[in-house]
Amino acid sequence: MFQLQVQTYKYGGRKHYSYPARLIEQRHDCVNIHGPYGRPLNHPARSLVAWPVPNESIEFHFTTRPYSVSAAWSGDGSFRHYYCNVSLPATLRDGVLSSVDLDLDLVVAPDLTYRVEDEDEFEEHRRALGYPEELVKLAREGLAELIRLVEERRFPFDGSAFQLRDRVTSQEVAARTGDSVSFQGTAG
Repeated sequence: MFQLQVQTYKYGGRKHYSYPARLIEQRHDCVNIHGPYGRPLNHPARSLVAWPVPNESIEFHFTTRPYSVSAAWSGDGSFRHYYCNVSLPATLRDGVLSSVDLDLDLVVAPDLTYRVEDEDEFEEHRRALGYPEELVKLAREGLAELIRLVEERRFPFDGSAFQLRDRVTSQEVAARTGDSVSFQGTAG
């Protein structure tokens, strides 16, 4: 799998956080990546440098939709949650997958119940950073679409992340044993 760097910004261009990941698949509307357990996270606002992320993730960074979805597993292999960031659509250029975080988050439990987070941060930044009304509308529509996808159990909340993780695991085992496994595409 191809290595890339995930770089997230805040509105206005300030770097928010970054970490290395592995490209699983690039589709016309989504970049699917694998974040290995312990990948080093740099988060300047939290004074974190090379902080080992305590989960493994399969992530869906949409290039035509205003959000990304990260499915996370604990070190013991148990599924933790989906963490969804409302953002401007992602771009992949020269090995860097970038997006602009718009503060609103949706956390989805294993049983697919969910809660919205950081609405106060969104309102604070909307005023302080001068989010244009089109951006506010895009963020709210993105959050509403995520909720609808969860409630309807549609991609990527349809088991696709689990299937992709199984494929990544099979590929890693095959690489260690000298067998060959290839990806045949993903649901979506």
